[in-house]
Amino acid sequence: MSRSRLTLIVNNNLSCLEADTSRGQSSWSNHFEPYRLKAEAPDLWSSYFRARFNSPREVALFCDVSFQTALNWWGAVTSPASHIALLMIMTDPDAPAFFHAEIGRAA
Repeated sequence: MSRSRLTLIVNNNLSCLEADTSRGQSSWSNHFEPYRLKAEAPDLWSSYFRARFNSPREVALFCDVSFQTALNWWGAVTSPASHIALLMIMTDPDAPAFFHAEIGRAA
């Protein structure tokens, strides 16, 4: 038995205004390149952790992860999973502004 599949077809050549919709916002993919964001995520997180914490040990204790994991984030080897991202966003009111500024600077 085969599963039903949902196929999404996107046409970014036609803006919302040309399609007679009231919204002028084009798709977010026109503003953020998902692959680029994924590739730059370890560097973004490393910058954030270095700005907020004094050492990888503090990161490990705060995020309840191993020292090696925190060291990987600190050194921009890997980036944290979504639950850690949510933890940072919910506990640091300045986190969204930090990432917005860093992404804007890189663009």
